[in-house]
Amino acid sequence: MALVLALGFSATAWAQDVGVQEPSAEPEETPEGPPPTAGALPYEDPTSQPDNVEDLQKLGAPEDVAPAAEAESETAEVDGAQTTGSLPLEDPMLHAPKEPEASDEGKTEPTEAPELETRDEDSNVKVYYGYESGLLVGVDDWFFLSVAGLVQARYTVNYRTKPPTDPDTLVREKQVTQGFDVARARFQLGIGLTEFVALYMRIGVVAGGDFSFQRAFIDLKWKWFRIRAGLFMNELIAESLVNPNDLYFLDYSILENVYSPGSSKGVMFTYLRRRFSINLGYSDGLRTGFSEIRSPQRADFAVTLRTQYGWGKNGLAGFNRLTSRRGTPFGARLGAAVHYQDGGRSQGTAPVKILLGTIDLSIRGNGWSALVSTAVGQDGTSAFSTTDPGEVLSVGANASGGYFVLENLQVFARYGFEAKPRFQGALPANVPDMLAGELSAFHAFGVGFSYFVIPGRDNVKLSSDFQYFLGNEQGSIVPTSPLNSIQPNVDGSQFSWRIQLSAAF
Repeated sequence: MALVLALGFSATAWAQDVGVQEPSAEPEETPEGPPPTAGALPYEDPTSQPDNVEDLQKLGAPEDVAPAAEAESETAEVDGAQTTGSLPLEDPMLHAPKEPEASDEGKTEPTEAPELETRDEDSNVKVYYGYESGLLVGVDDWFFLSVAGLVQARYTVNYRTKPPTDPDTLVREKQVTQGFDVARARFQLGIGLTEFVALYMRIGVVAGGDFSFQRAFIDLKWKWFRIRAGLFMNELIAESLVNPNDLYFLDYSILENVYSPGSSKGVMFTYLRRRFSINLGYSDGLRTGFSEIRSPQRADFAVTLRTQYGWGKNGLAGFNRLTSRRGTPFGARLGAAVHYQDGGRSQGTAPVKILLGTIDLSIRGNGWSALVSTAVGQDGTSAFSTTDPGEVLSVGANASGGYFVLENLQVFARYGFEAKPRFQGALPANVPDMLAGELSAFHAFGVGFSYFVIPGRDNVKLSSDFQYFLGNEQGSIVPTSPLNSIQPNVDGSQFSWRIQLSAAF
């Protein structure tokens, strides 16, 4: 900790020596207008246009040429300058118009989103590059290509008080598990064919997995409406809508781990305004990925509905990340979602019914932020000639928050809880009968810190956290996970310490 603090002070001093200002002292300059709204373009949007025209550069143009708009720009809120985008990760809008805000005289004045500019009138190629928005290339003001990426390198130590014993060899597992992981490595590619049509693809790998396509969808957009088709994530859990490098902790909570919707194939309809949005998705079920049409993972149908409302100056803008730097205005977002799916009526699908409901509240202010969320799930199986019907009920909750003790040093804490599952009828096939009397609740306590290496930027950070897990993992519905540092145990508790270097562009 002492070393991290020393590095923080030295980096700040160096930035002042070379004339770089901290964001809280003098926010970045952006074109005149209200803070980013639902119409501003968020992280996964392939046609997202930069707000800071100082970073625009024509291919091969000299760097000492300043854009004309520089002299007319005014300072903006820190939150608007620091957010990767204005909306959650999986909810981009292309060229949606901004809603005007009322002036002191009660009048409204519409504002236009900043457009890509070129330094040479006869050139039709524009390039934008930024720490947190990747590389964006525009041609003829209608074709856009964006590239972004993420790498997370991590070291983990896990200690279990009572590890399980192999039933075949009768050898007990070792108490300590430790080693290096590349938790995530991914590339994101977005292509805007027109202002109404866009493609998005994400390929990558997570610890213990294979390199694969994680997202692949097409967006059709007009004003505040969007239709999305392909492989995407249904909007169900608030934490799932945040990039892994914009979390408090090194990874997601046990609530997200249990109830995460994962990738689904289908269509999603969105209506999005400055303070309100509603999403309706129709898909083939949770976490189906690229499974083919006869796969037993699929459902006959699945419906997901999420709505949310934002309070404060920026509305819904900025809630695509959990961190909130100094100078951020107060804001709050309340969201709720429900998911239902059913199967077994068509060839290959499993006779499983799933009903999930979630509620979440996000709040933030000057250097602090918090997220509280809860989820309730009901999984049921129909009766067969060889099996009886049954269902399992589950409830989970999570509360987390962070605070910037220094300009580039954040501390955070979290408590997660997964209640003891309740079974009715036959137990699911993945729950051994011997655990019927040993079902357990599962608790997670955690604290940690993050040091942001580049002053005022969130894309490169060194993080460390300590977590304490209490409960029988094999008697709960919390799965083992290398990302969450949860190992199998039959009783007692687990201790986990992680340190990670994360870099995104």
